[in-house]
Amino acid sequence: MSEDRARRFFDAIAPRYDRVYALPRDASRARMARVLELLGSGPGVRVLDLGVGTGRELSALQDAGHTPTGLDFSSAMLALCNRRARPIPTVLASFWDPLPFETGSFDAALALHGTLGHPPDDGALLRLGAELSRVLVPGGIFLAEVPSRAWLDTLAADPGQGHRARRLDASRFLYEDEVSHVSIEARVLADEDWAAALGPTLAVSVESSGPFERLVVGRRMR
Repeated sequence: MSEDRARRFFDAIAPRYDRVYALPRDASRARMARVLELLGSGPGVRVLDLGVGTGRELSALQDAGHTPTGLDFSSAMLALCNRRARPIPTVLASFWDPLPFETGSFDAALALHGTLGHPPDDGALLRLGAELSRVLVPGGIFLAEVPSRAWLDTLAADPGQGHRARRLDASRFLYEDEVSHVSIEARVLADEDWAAALGPTLAVSVESSGPFERLVVGRRMR
């Protein structure tokens, strides 16, 4: 998946993202409750939000006393994120490249809403795992929301929203935005593939977060 193509997709949909693409507020709140539970209740947890987008989850992190930093490769998405009432430090960069942070900069990292679904090459997730291990403190946690393989069987067009997802094969689908005339390809990994994709630097487990969604939990090895 070309990064330039992915960037064009997210730049194009940014003005409509919160209204059209984002989860309903109640569903988002329910998922964030589990994320916050895993992050723990200690004040000032330094959280790296990969693919922060428009920053919909930031209020929940800030309300819990955490200190988020956002990273995204879409300048249009970051521009919206930076307009939020409680702004955070943000960095315009791709998380498929070496992360622009010092070793041990964060206690936790997040990749929510299927952010990891668009790797540019077969080794991208492995490199990301190594970078996460570097920027997390020993014992630091990484959480990623990802779709399940079963979700691929449910794909259907929603013409009222101006976008649709179309299955390509057993593990890939194409998301097409019919308003902005852009598309993006995504991969869906099976549960057993995540440990191989993010290891060997993270200890990985996968849990259910709904009938068609999974939560990947990685811990930096001490």
